[in-house]
Amino acid sequence: MALDAALQSAVREGGVPVDFFNESLDLHRFASPRLEEKLVPLLQAKYRDLKVEVVVAYATAALKFAQRYGDEIWPNAPIVFHSVSDARLISTGLGTDTAGISSLPGFGETIELALKLKPETGRLAIIAGSSETDEKYLSQVNDVLAPYLHELEIQYLNGLSVEKTLAAVQSLPPDAIVLYTTMFQDGAGIPLVPVEILEMISAVSPVPVFGVFETYLGHGITAGIISSYSAQGRRAGEIINRILAGEAPSDIGVQAAVPATCMADWQKLDYWGIPQSLLPDGCEVLFRRTSAWENYLWPFVVTLSVILAQLLLIGTLLIGRRRLARVQGALTSELALRTKVEKDATMLQTRLMRFARERSLGVMSTTIVHEVSQPLIAIQNYAQAAKRRLLGNSDDKTRILGLLDKIQGQSERAGNITRRVRSLINNKEAEIVPTCLVKLIGEVIPMFQLECETLACRIRYQPDGDRLPVLADALQIQLVLANLLGNALRSIRKRGEGGREIAIDTERLENEEILVSVADQGEGIPPDRVPHIFEPLYSETRSGMGVGLAICLDIMDLHGGRIWHEPNPGGGAIFRFTLRSSAV
Repeated sequence: MALDAALQSAVREGGVPVDFFNESLDLHRFASPRLEEKLVPLLQAKYRDLKVEVVVAYATAALKFAQRYGDEIWPNAPIVFHSVSDARLISTGLGTDTAGISSLPGFGETIELALKLKPETGRLAIIAGSSETDEKYLSQVNDVLAPYLHELEIQYLNGLSVEKTLAAVQSLPPDAIVLYTTMFQDGAGIPLVPVEILEMISAVSPVPVFGVFETYLGHGITAGIISSYSAQGRRAGEIINRILAGEAPSDIGVQAAVPATCMADWQKLDYWGIPQSLLPDGCEVLFRRTSAWENYLWPFVVTLSVILAQLLLIGTLLIGRRRLARVQGALTSELALRTKVEKDATMLQTRLMRFARERSLGVMSTTIVHEVSQPLIAIQNYAQAAKRRLLGNSDDKTRILGLLDKIQGQSERAGNITRRVRSLINNKEAEIVPTCLVKLIGEVIPMFQLECETLACRIRYQPDGDRLPVLADALQIQLVLANLLGNALRSIRKRGEGGREIAIDTERLENEEILVSVADQGEGIPPDRVPHIFEPLYSETRSGMGVGLAICLDIMDLHGGRIWHEPNPGGGAIFRFTLRSSAV
């Protein structure tokens, strides 16, 4: 509720870390000594191991309970009370450990307000329950009735059952008003919730209902002179802060009540046809229902602005429509021409890439011939051996079958080589499978042995024992290596000095990739040309087509890897590319 929230907020603003524990005694509705006797041991057990600094008592029943049992449950804890209106209790017997704020319900002021809002009133119906608290509030109402006895007929609806109370309210004449105090208990002793009873009364009442408690607003009362719960809670929180800071409760004492002010329910005023002009100045009107114009003024203005802007835009579009029609014809022709040019360019690029693959394959021709000739020579030797054994009438079938198996294996080897070369030339899909990178590199290096001897240089590659399994198309990766090694040898040839080397290095990266580096000691690549070396048709030589590195870039994209250039600090160039590592 608002009072507790304001109290806790004020205490936290004091800067002292505080834990709050709430206990609802409900003694208004269940006032019984036996109940209190059972509550005390329970609360003693609950708070036995806690050091309670302050006990806050909400209303008279809680204050009496805290005074009676506080030392047993919360030893040496001072008491701070609020919402207590019993003047006799406040003035006597509070003790030195108690401080708080008095509360004076504005029953007289509320009756005065009700008569001002409904001047024709001739009867005042007072509703109250039968509990001790209900009778206390009814007594306070009686104390302020004297000025109205000569002009109003007073009708008491107290100590009745809920059904009889509702029936009596329904039968009230039009010139009556209702003052609702509290109903914590009906005449039969049944515990009640005052707000719930108020809602039932308001639903059947033919006349306005008035009250003095803030919790009644929004549940049936039309207006009242009400003390704000938030203000009471904040005042109580300030007293708690003073005690926590070391001030004695006796020095604080009983603080003056929070001033009550006019509060009204706009919906009830509207329902009963009571003009707001009759309310006193400064009266707080709650639950105001605004008109459609007030609710939707800005959305209407924004919508109208959007419509006007759209009309302006439509006019502009209509004006430009003719111009657009003229331009559209030219654009259509240009688009058709552009589509044809793009189609032709795509076809030419495809042919160029295929030619580049065929040309790059020529770099590997020597090794391919060597690789194919090896199984063919082996097949010839195995066939001659088998023939000699057959002509010699040899009965050693096992050896003959072994020779035939070797012939079959060598023929499959030769067929596999020719098939992979044909797949590269025919632009078939790559076969990306787990492959040993060390083996691929080892098969490419011998292709350039003759040229290395001619240039008095060498290719250095020293694997560390790791087979480096990668996901790759073996022939395409060998094509990338062949291009990079060929470029490196040409760079060394241009430099014209012997004794140089080309280094191939491999390294595992943390992101499950393997890095391959090819570093030469040639003349290097000028910095202004580096951004263009991977572009198609770019070449450093007159005879080159400028597609070697572009093909390498395409192959690495296909494999999900990268390829790039770095200058060699010792002179020359370094090309690096990455491949995905395989678990196999």
